[in-house]
Amino acid sequence: MFFKTYQKLLGASCLALYLAGCGNGGGGESPIEMSVNSEGAFQIDSKADRVTIQGVKLNRGNCAVNFVPVREVPISIQDFKDMASVYKDFDIKEGLANMENKISQLEQKGVMMEPQTLKFGESLKGISQGCDIIEAEIQTDKGTWTFNFNR
Repeated sequence: MFFKTYQKLLGASCLALYLAGCGNGGGGESPIEMSVNSEGAFQIDSKADRVTIQGVKLNRGNCAVNFVPVREVPISIQDFKDMASVYKDFDIKEGLANMENKISQLEQKGVMMEPQTLKFGESLKGISQGCDIIEAEIQTDKGTWTFNFNR
């Protein structure tokens, strides 16, 4: 009698542990969608009332992420590096110092970009020139989501 109760309890425990290990950090449907094209452009769309994009990693970190071509304010570390390069080329020391400081702050925080909050239906567009995007990992305040693009 004791053995059968033990077996049922063990079986239920294993099932619970198995199910708890499934899913994504948030334990549900992704709050975002992502689309890419063959030129390395991408778009992240919010499917939630509010979601904060905290990081974008393309092809496991092998592709640089830029937002500046479609936005006027630098967001990613690569955007800040590109701006710093321009300031360096034109010998604009104050601008260069500001960009280097911003890069350092982001790196110290261990983040890839300035967080961007999107409301339902809003988008964040970017590009990774010269990169064929196969995989994207998007870190949000609601969990981390991986998207695969088989071509």
